[in-house]
Amino acid sequence: AMASSAVADNFSSREDRAKQKQLQEARQAGTAAPEIDEATGVMINPHNPSFITQAPWYLNQDKPSLKHHQAWNLKDAGTKDWYQRGTKGDVKTKFLKGACENCGATTHTKKFCVERPRQVGAKFNGKNLMPDEFIEDLNLDWDGKRDRWNGFQADDYKEIQDEWERVEAERRNRKAAEMEERAKLRERLKAQKKALKKKRKQRRRQLRRQAEGKESDTGTDTGDSDVDSDTDSDTDSDSEASDDEDLGEKMRDFDKTTSTVATKDDKLRTTTRNLRIREDTAKYLLNLDVNSAFYDPKSRSMREDPLKHLKDEEKGSFRGDNWVRNSGDTKALTELMVFAWDAYKHGEKVHDTAQPTQAAKMHQVFKNRSEDLKQQQKKELMDKYGGQEHLDAPKELIYGQTDNYVEYSRDGRVLKGRERAYVKSKYEEDVLVGNHSSIWGSWFDPATKRWGFACCHQCMKNSYCVPLKGATAEAEAIEGEPAAGGLA
Repeated sequence: AMASSAVADNFSSREDRAKQKQLQEARQAGTAAPEIDEATGVMINPHNPSFITQAPWYLNQDKPSLKHHQAWNLKDAGTKDWYQRGTKGDVKTKFLKGACENCGATTHTKKFCVERPRQVGAKFNGKNLMPDEFIEDLNLDWDGKRDRWNGFQADDYKEIQDEWERVEAERRNRKAAEMEERAKLRERLKAQKKALKKKRKQRRRQLRRQAEGKESDTGTDTGDSDVDSDTDSDTDSDSEASDDEDLGEKMRDFDKTTSTVATKDDKLRTTTRNLRIREDTAKYLLNLDVNSAFYDPKSRSMREDPLKHLKDEEKGSFRGDNWVRNSGDTKALTELMVFAWDAYKHGEKVHDTAQPTQAAKMHQVFKNRSEDLKQQQKKELMDKYGGQEHLDAPKELIYGQTDNYVEYSRDGRVLKGRERAYVKSKYEEDVLVGNHSSIWGSWFDPATKRWGFACCHQCMKNSYCVPLKGATAEAEAIEGEPAAGGLA
């Protein structure tokens, strides 16, 4: 009935169709005004074919428009906002029923509390009640969820810039004071050299008078030019040395508005950080498998080994950033750095970078003293309680038995038995209920877009597990034993 009524409404006679055709030709020729879209108010191109401009009959679109080309299932544009910082909810003065027993907030329970567990909870003493969390539901879009800079505030980094400018200003002031003091010292040294030169001249004149037997010196002294040249050369060398020392500071205080240009002076030669040799293979090209080691493009780091499935002799020089950090003298340098920090905290003037030899020597003395102290304590315990014979037990008896099962391959790699230990959380994990052999959320139904159990493919969390017929038949074929009847 609806289709027939729509066809009846759109019925036109031969004369009407001829007039419509003439109007369309006039619009294409430019003699008639084109149609205007009622939805957007934009002119409709008169050269569009009829199957584009005409809407389907079931839309009941009487006026000219192209809105039927728009997707009907468009989702609302998501937001890229972020959670508010420093925002707190209501502050309670009295413990309310149903609030967190640990901190007193009403927006969560004790199980989901992230505060430090108190010895006496807020439920019992009613003191120091924490404010409620400001819960904000953000409808993030695809880009908003994956934007690593989402929520970044440039004002926070402004504090770091201000601190850096203050440090630079203080450094320039100290450098100016040092240069002024150095100039005064240079003037004093110059005056001292002139006085010493004058005394040497007088001494040579007296020696010359005594040698010639004269009472008064009437001639001119011509043998002092070498001394003058020596003192002048010393002064010049000192000034050149000071200029070389100030070169690094001048490079740091160059004008920021000037552009960098190439130079042939070795003193102004700089290096580029993280410059990769063009003949080397990039990290992300060593293994093109999508499930291989993760490469972070921002920090240019690949922590895991991209070729861990190969033998050691088949691997290249790069085996992951973690391998580089834990190889060579890295561990020794880390221990030395930690020792220097601890020693500096206790008042020792030691630095592992400024004075590496002193720090290494002190670290060695510290380790020797610690080892001697351990040996002395061990000896005192042995002298007092005895038991020396138990320390000489064979290693086969000490390390021969273990409860850990480890399976190795032919090339010596561990197949199973030493899996990575997962971090335990305070939430319940791997809890099987309702005769299920898998946990809730181990299976996803793409048809209904719901999560369920992998054992029975049921999407109701409180359902009782009934094995699938296909899974039962497969188990029978594999094990060769009859299984319990399943759900058809």
